[in-house]
Amino acid sequence: MAFTGAPTLPFSREEHLERQGCLRQTLKARGFDAMLVFAQESHYWLTGYDTGGSVFFQCSVVTADERPIVLLTRRPDLLQARQTSTMEDIRIWWDAEDANPARDLKGILEELGLKGANIAVELNTHGLTGWNLWRLQKTLDGFCRLDNDDHLIRKLRLVKSPAEIDYMRQAGKLLDKSLEVVIETARPGVMDSSLTAAYLKVVLEGGGDMPPNAPLFNSGQRAVYGRGVSMPRRLEAVDQIIVEYPVAYRRYCCKTEWTILMGRASDQQKHMYETARTTMDRMTEIARPGKTLGEIFDVHADGLDKGGFAAHRFGATGYSVGCTWAPTSMDVPPMIYSGNPTICLPGMTLFYHVMIGDSDTGYAMGVGHTLLVTEGAPEILTGLPDALTEVL
Repeated sequence: MAFTGAPTLPFSREEHLERQGCLRQTLKARGFDAMLVFAQESHYWLTGYDTGGSVFFQCSVVTADERPIVLLTRRPDLLQARQTSTMEDIRIWWDAEDANPARDLKGILEELGLKGANIAVELNTHGLTGWNLWRLQKTLDGFCRLDNDDHLIRKLRLVKSPAEIDYMRQAGKLLDKSLEVVIETARPGVMDSSLTAAYLKVVLEGGGDMPPNAPLFNSGQRAVYGRGVSMPRRLEAVDQIIVEYPVAYRRYCCKTEWTILMGRASDQQKHMYETARTTMDRMTEIARPGKTLGEIFDVHADGLDKGGFAAHRFGATGYSVGCTWAPTSMDVPPMIYSGNPTICLPGMTLFYHVMIGDSDTGYAMGVGHTLLVTEGAPEILTGLPDALTEVL
């Protein structure tokens, strides 16, 4: 079988080039001569480049003028960069005891005539470790001016294109199927890790990706935690499980949060559920163009405070979701917290979750869904059961 090596872009070449043009215009408007791109999400959105190689030093140079993007990466990523992206000028730095890819990058910048230039650096990314930033700053000190990019590309990615929204909808469909199977799998005597396996089986067999972060299936007393923990636990006849996980399709994530009870809900659990569900419904209703994320948080705080859970609510109640790589499915900023001035715009995709971890009683309750901001009422991308799940 012959392989042609033809590019396999996640979007049309025209859409990628349009994004690159938008970035260049923004760089010019902000007075930058070029940008150093380190985030894998940015590479994917800009050029289609799909890899896990960003865990090492990997950087592309995007100039404010129309010169081709130059990528600096390691040899294992060479063919992937050629075949999954629009980039053609790909340089390699080689592993060695004294390797310093920042020196290779400096050579590229000198070749591009960027000595003395004003260059934005993409800082808020797991693709640029503190060590690599230290090497970058040391190497380029006196050569050019480095400045904070202020989430430049992330802000450009906030409003999704129709093609991106289609990926989000596909992820949402897979998520809905997986949640149904997770609920069917939850039975007394089953390990809570079996729910994780059930979810992954649906997603991977359905054409989805591995999730960018581990899911949360916290049961028993661990249900009040806000993060996943190690070691599986066997479900009991009377139990509680908080479920929160992402589903990714072509790297675009939707998320859900739900509560599964073994046995009948107590009066307190019913009250917690009604408080959380009603609050989320109110938050969803106001997700309209012109509303700020801070206003959405205010609805969250008001609902939980009136329900008697002021001491147990979190400082944020959701965030932007979209294209993300490990270790997180949170495409932030922005997050939904008090006073956030970010305005809702059509095409934004947000994950709302209302979680109550009541450390006084040991009870936990969580609901959450992903929505698309539209010109009118938001489109819900991930569904939830109509009532609290009780496995009797």
